[in-house]
Amino acid sequence: MGNVARWIFNLLFTLIPVILLVVFFVSLSAFFRDLKEYRTRQAQEAEARLEVVRLRAVGNVNPQTLEETRRLLSRRLQNVGVRGFRLEVQNSTVIVRLPPLEAAVRNRVKALLTQRGNLALQLVKASASNRSVAQIRPTDLEAPALTNRDLYRVQAGQGESGRPALILRLNREGAARFARLTSANVGRRLAIVVDGRILIAPTIRSPITGGVVSISGFNSPQEIERLNDLLQTPPLPVRLELVKP
Repeated sequence: MGNVARWIFNLLFTLIPVILLVVFFVSLSAFFRDLKEYRTRQAQEAEARLEVVRLRAVGNVNPQTLEETRRLLSRRLQNVGVRGFRLEVQNSTVIVRLPPLEAAVRNRVKALLTQRGNLALQLVKASASNRSVAQIRPTDLEAPALTNRDLYRVQAGQGESGRPALILRLNREGAARFARLTSANVGRRLAIVVDGRILIAPTIRSPITGGVVSISGFNSPQEIERLNDLLQTPPLPVRLELVKP
């Protein structure tokens, strides 16, 4: 009996660690399976909360142009602090998946998604110098004196008078050209045009030679913020229109 007892004891001594190891690995496998299922459910719930915005490119657009558009839209969303968004291109459509956003932020973001952001500063012709902004037509403007290509940096700030202003810092070429333009046209009006829409047309009071253009007189500080958001990236290479669900 003593030998049998010792044999049983040795068997148990050998088997118990094996059994414990098997139980451990089974539990570990179950843990990782449950964790995977939990993460899958979380991902599905997060996906269900995303707002889908579809943007269709207008005209014939090649894949490279659409990819550049997707990249610029991604930069715009990152610049205004949106996180957890997804962007993909399908044929001629850019699909944007946005996380839940407050109404004000959502409207701000959708404007960034649908506006190209083409900026132009254009002299108003003498024949239209006394017209209100609403009365000025594109044909009343001279060729663009400055565009996005002349920008080094854009920021919302305050002008010399302390009023909210959009501040354009020009690159070297743009600064030199604008200095010549304003020196030769003191007293004339200069229209600020974005995507073909004339926003304001202030009068040039004096030569602007430092390469910094401070523009005030917009409808609201919020409009300045929206323009600042829009002009942080180059303009979109294609016009996008919102696809209604």
